[in-house]
Amino acid sequence: MTTMPPDTSSQHQRERKPSVGRPVLFVVLLAIAALGVLGLLVAGPSITLPVAVAAAGGLLSLVGIAWAVAGPRL
Repeated sequence: MTTMPPDTSSQHQRERKPSVGRPVLFVVLLAIAALGVLGLLVAGPSITLPVAVAAAGGLLSLVGIAWAVAGPRL
């Protein structure tokens, strides 16, 4: 009587990360960043350069966080 090794293919697929992130959260975070950029463009002439650069950096980091936390898994 021969025995077959256990099927590990189903276990291996369960351990992999899903190929999609959290699309709703991703869209919400990108929409917040887009509205922030729009606000920065509108308010840009009346604010100082260091404030504008800091705001742009914050919005850029928000996009990076959105991609890392909720974006598609590659």
